[in-house]
Amino acid sequence: MKPKYIDKMIVDKIKNGDVVVIEYPSTFPVHEFLWDELIPTLIDEFEIVIDDFFGIGDVLFRTFLRRVPPKEYSEIMERIIGKVKVIKIGPGKVSYSNVIEEIPLTYDLSEFIKLYYPGIREVIAKASRRVIFITVGLAEYLYFGGDNALQTILLSRSILPIEDWTSVYLVNVNLAPEKSIAALEEISPLVIYLSEKGTLVKKE
Repeated sequence: MKPKYIDKMIVDKIKNGDVVVIEYPSTFPVHEFLWDELIPTLIDEFEIVIDDFFGIGDVLFRTFLRRVPPKEYSEIMERIIGKVKVIKIGPGKVSYSNVIEEIPLTYDLSEFIKLYYPGIREVIAKASRRVIFITVGLAEYLYFGGDNALQTILLSRSILPIEDWTSVYLVNVNLAPEKSIAALEEISPLVIYLSEKGTLVKKE
């Protein structure tokens, strides 16, 4: 299976409340997948919100842009910039779209919910289409925060009204702790592994 078919699987099979886990190794060009495949395919059907931990999404976006042919640059900027929303989590820069909420880094569950939910509520209230949250930098969050970070991610899904949106977690499996990956796979109805050798649907 080629990566481009993943977008169709997400549109066709995933329901509100679900989380899709998309795993990849450190050497996989995830900047291309995110900005040239996933977001352009979903942007016409979903309100897209990027949960950007540590500004990783911005680093990936700039890496992608540096490789775009000049004649395609303006088209990409017009199609993406301003049409995706961002919740910026922790330090780092975001230059690719409007930040609707900026929250400090925390590994405390109650503090995370208090800071994170207002941004979600604003998006849901104004959305005219289905909402999809794409999370980048999650592996870094899990790596730095250890057990507390995993607990925060898992329990926040129990507490927040997740039936109002769909989630996609992009996870670098070379960085995220093994037990964290296992926990995320357990709660996901669709787990996909991307690599240069091909795409593996691990669970559906």
